[in-house]
Amino acid sequence: MEIFTQISAYTVGKRPVVTVGMFDGVHKGHKRILGKVVQSARLQDCPSLVVTFHPHPRLVLTKNSEVKLLHTYDERIEHFRLAGIDQLLIIPFTMGFAALSAEEFIRDILFETIGMRTIFTGHDHSFGKDAGGNFRLLRKLSRQYDFTIEKVPAFKLEGKPVSSSLIRHELEIGAVNHANKLLGYPYTLSGNVVRGNQIGKLIGFPTANIHVEDSHKLIPEKGVYATLISWNGSTYKGMSNIGIRPTINGHELTVEANIFDFDTDIYFEKLTLHLIDRIRDEKKFGNLDLLKSQLYQDRRNAECMLSSWEFSD
Repeated sequence: MEIFTQISAYTVGKRPVVTVGMFDGVHKGHKRILGKVVQSARLQDCPSLVVTFHPHPRLVLTKNSEVKLLHTYDERIEHFRLAGIDQLLIIPFTMGFAALSAEEFIRDILFETIGMRTIFTGHDHSFGKDAGGNFRLLRKLSRQYDFTIEKVPAFKLEGKPVSSSLIRHELEIGAVNHANKLLGYPYTLSGNVVRGNQIGKLIGFPTANIHVEDSHKLIPEKGVYATLISWNGSTYKGMSNIGIRPTINGHELTVEANIFDFDTDIYFEKLTLHLIDRIRDEKKFGNLDLLKSQLYQDRRNAECMLSSWEFSD
């Protein structure tokens, strides 16, 4: 996949099939759009192109924005790659860029700079200044600038359209299993392993404490989760705790993982946690022996959840 991080860097060859959006989470609805873009591009013997933005517009347009994102910058790029996209144009989102009208964006960038031949859009997608860009405007300008437009119907599960905002809500209440169904894959948290207080090791459940570097990455609701853990090209079973560790009077939010049957020094190594299902709420125990007893039960529950889990897209 070719990646361009400036509009001026985009090299025009054959006119591409295009879609535009943030695609936070690259969920099942997004993947339907991306799949149609790739399919159409192959039929027309031209590149498939995603036009997206960085940082998220709400982080630029709203001061002190508390928006939490499903994907980091690198995660989003990887999911475009997995979708089979040929080209990715990441436009720096600035206040100056935000001032472009939707018609200017379509004319100056999508048509004159990129030379799109076809654009695929979601059922309710809007873009440009004051969200003035929509299917109606695209249809009007398509006749003037010689491109075609395809609207992709909403992708629904359980009668509801799949959306990034719905997935964020599910994660915020700890419904990670349902969020995974909407995404089409397990929600992930990645980061380097940092030193903790060694309490887990003391009671027979050593944990890898993960530093999630991106402050805008959404951390799900506190609790214990059945988890698949990727490290150094291999994947292991385990369980994770997201919380403040009240039994030892902790106060700061931490993300830590216990990797089953694993005894390797991985300090400062990068781990990726694939959260499969939520086992229980975080709670305070009267002493470490009670905590240890609960962790044995948590492991049994995690092993049961992980043994019955199957990836389905």
